[in-house]
Amino acid sequence: MDRRVLLAVVLSAAIFIVWSILFPPPKPVRPAVDGRDAAPAAELNRQSDTGATGDPEAAPEQAVEEVASPTPAVVVEEATSATSEEEIELSNDVMKVTISNRGGVVSSFVLFGYRGDEGETLDLIQTVDVPERSLPLQLVTESGPDRQLYAVERIDNGVTLRWADGRGNAVDKTMTMPVEGYGLGIDIETRGDLKSAAISLGTGLRDLGIAERNSRLSLWGEVVMMADGEVTRLRRRKVKAEEDLEPKVLRWVGFDDSYFLSVLRPESAIADVLVAPVDFEGTNAKGEPEELKALRLLVVAKNGQLKGTLLGAPKQYQLLQDLGDGLERTLDFGILGPISVLFLKVLWWIHAKVANWGLSIILLTLGIRIVLFPLMHTSTVSMRRMQKVQPKVKEIQAKYKKKKGDAQARAKMNQEMMTLYKEEGVNPMGGCLPLLVQMPILWGLYKLFLHSIELRHAPFIFWIQDLSAKDPYYITPILMMATMWLQQRLAPQAGDPQQQKIMRMMPLVFGIMFLQFPSGLVLYWLTNNVLTIVQQEITLHLIGERKLRGAKG
Repeated sequence: MDRRVLLAVVLSAAIFIVWSILFPPPKPVRPAVDGRDAAPAAELNRQSDTGATGDPEAAPEQAVEEVASPTPAVVVEEATSATSEEEIELSNDVMKVTISNRGGVVSSFVLFGYRGDEGETLDLIQTVDVPERSLPLQLVTESGPDRQLYAVERIDNGVTLRWADGRGNAVDKTMTMPVEGYGLGIDIETRGDLKSAAISLGTGLRDLGIAERNSRLSLWGEVVMMADGEVTRLRRRKVKAEEDLEPKVLRWVGFDDSYFLSVLRPESAIADVLVAPVDFEGTNAKGEPEELKALRLLVVAKNGQLKGTLLGAPKQYQLLQDLGDGLERTLDFGILGPISVLFLKVLWWIHAKVANWGLSIILLTLGIRIVLFPLMHTSTVSMRRMQKVQPKVKEIQAKYKKKKGDAQARAKMNQEMMTLYKEEGVNPMGGCLPLLVQMPILWGLYKLFLHSIELRHAPFIFWIQDLSAKDPYYITPILMMATMWLQQRLAPQAGDPQQQKIMRMMPLVFGIMFLQFPSGLVLYWLTNNVLTIVQQEITLHLIGERKLRGAKG
């Protein structure tokens, strides 16, 4: 293939990768429906005379505003509430859930076996210090989140929370913990004016460390939903006002980030899903205050009944696939997802043998290079042959240089070049096709290493203690840049000097780009470069031209 075509292919691929990383295309979202109220008509009022007493300014409890019932024959339940706050802990082998009777909410959702960036307990409940903050399973009306004190009744592997104002408004919430595995069973029933109340799924997902939060490669508190057979993702910065998502058939909805998710899997009918932006203040890498954005997610159940599972889990492909309902689709491997999944399974198999994810990446890369060796051998041989005929190609091009505007002359020039290629046994596509075959593999591995929770906090050697984070000392990106340069110097050279100068800039471009990439991805690229150099030397040895190692372009 002409060097200009090969250069165009390589540069186009590089530009595509860089552009998709820095400026990912936004997923389409459904517009808000005009005329829809974000909250149900009923409001939670201040302390009623049937509830517990307390400081009115602190607003420890709110009662339901009295609304005339259109049906006088409604059975009025006895007022029910608690006199003090209480927390209930439910746990099994993989998670611990803390439930507060203040609003009947999930106040903490801890996953065992996972930690934050600073080694702290990993809690899926995000901290957002704003008045409109709501916690999972908290009722929300026009007057704000529910702050009532619910009466507590402990049951086997769970708890039932009850509240009633004695005027027809009542709420029952039952939460059960499975003996093993992920997912908190929920059963909520609202009556009276609260029958149409919205139920919160929270305000975002977990508190991220500054480095992860500021990374362009990290997802953080995105709303994700599978409804009507499609997965929809709403990004924090793209939601400017409240939106009504109006799903018809909802399989699950909630939040996710790069490594974890928290979603509701309803078993009962959902009338509506509402999402709204929440602005709050955080700190940047310098410890200075900065404005951040989160999303508040609400669901409205039909007939005041919500049954299902509140699932908090790591985004591990096999686990999500076993849980069903297409949850593995929250792992955004892109259009080449099947390739990423295949390599992930191979990576797991290798890790079972060597018990080190960094070494597993190296061995996976070695296996890929062995499989691709015939293609790469063909590419190197073709490029060498192209290098040999370059003087003759330049002679033909010089012959017709002054006749560029003449279509007949250009056609004759191309005919002479094709005759030359045929006489020399050169396939101009031979050096390009193997590279094109590799592009889907490279992209699939890039997406895999970017989103695999297996690499999160996984140590490799010495200074690399987290393969999902950047190299703290930038050693591997520098080595990657050096091996790319060496690979170019040792490869057969073709094309004019100007093209070669452009190609020699690629190691610097990639090196700068990879400085912030996960060290697991950089390790793969570094290993691939080293193996490519070895492959090139083997090929040159097989064709008896090792003397070309010192060739200059």
